[in-house]
Amino acid sequence: MAVKWLGVQTHRAAAVNLPLPESAQPVRIRAGALGGGLPHSDLTVTADHGMVLDGMVINASALVNHDTIDYVPLSELEDSITVYHIETEAHDVILANGAPSETFIDAAGRAAFDNYQEYLDLYGAERIIPEMRMPRISTARLLPQAIKDRLAGPRQDLLAEAS
Repeated sequence: MAVKWLGVQTHRAAAVNLPLPESAQPVRIRAGALGGGLPHSDLTVTADHGMVLDGMVINASALVNHDTIDYVPLSELEDSITVYHIETEAHDVILANGAPSETFIDAAGRAAFDNYQEYLDLYGAERIIPEMRMPRISTARLLPQAIKDRLAGPRQDLLAEAS
């Protein structure tokens, strides 16, 4: 699988007049939070970015346990954040800090990217990317119990032992 295009988006904090809801904030997945030592180092992704677990694409916001996986507080963010979107010929699985993760899917299009004109110069009109044949989970309430248990995090384990 070859990288077809690398989309770049810069988000500037000063451009946001209202506080962002948590669902629009980046999500930090701590090293080892997904099980099996993955990711091998802290990983920060957008809230709607899909991580691949147990044959499902799961939005990062659905994985938040407010312990080992949590929203990045706005106070910790730089004045601007650069997000990179890796596009391949088809929607596919790649490794992000060792953890299975989805490649770019064109649900929102490419027009908001800093380098959109580059895409048009290379490929002409936007194309639709065929989506992987994996179920997508976009909310925590739809997570299978086995995944909820695996992602419970050390804080919940300690609370369970204390009761």
